[in-house]
Amino acid sequence: MSQSDRLYPLCALAMAAHQVDRLANTGLVPYDEFALLIESTLTLSADSTLDVYGGHIDKLRPGAKMLREMLGRGGNRKYPDVIRYFISLMQVERQLSKQPALLDRLRGHLEVAVAKSESLNPTHEAVIETLNTAYQETVSTLKFRIMVTGNHGRHLQQGNNPAKVRALLLSGIRAAMLYRQLGGGRLALLFQRGRVFQELDSLGL
Repeated sequence: MSQSDRLYPLCALAMAAHQVDRLANTGLVPYDEFALLIESTLTLSADSTLDVYGGHIDKLRPGAKMLREMLGRGGNRKYPDVIRYFISLMQVERQLSKQPALLDRLRGHLEVAVAKSESLNPTHEAVIETLNTAYQETVSTLKFRIMVTGNHGRHLQQGNNPAKVRALLLSGIRAAMLYRQLGGGRLALLFQRGRVFQELDSLGL
């Protein structure tokens, strides 16, 4: 396994955190990025890490850009909420990983979502609602909660945006889990920023 394998889910995690922030504040997210993250959540098995994210590195380019911004100088001032979501998703994933019964329950929900996506499409409202339910009945029962801030009246509570937010958070947890399973950790990320940048450069990201 190469360092780049860990970078793929790390880029996806940054993308998920960014899209949650955008949806909460503007009510809109780029469809391609939203679809990629949802599809990664529905990919329960894959031949390679990159295959979880559509098998094309270019699809992770927006996440790589955000990762650079977050880890770069002044990132904590420019993207405070994105960084908070990024870290919180890692914390939630760690909690979830210690709850095998909840993980089994979550997988059951995901299998239902996968079946629906095959007859509809991955971003269909029915699939998103299933992912929303999956989040509420598993992740939302953990002690640590991710608090999403933004324009509650105008965007966060409009239409199916609450369900989209939870589906995106679930994709971030999926990415955080894959990152940890590949040997990644929060402390390593903090102390190896230069190495992360070098690896992104080597991948053309």
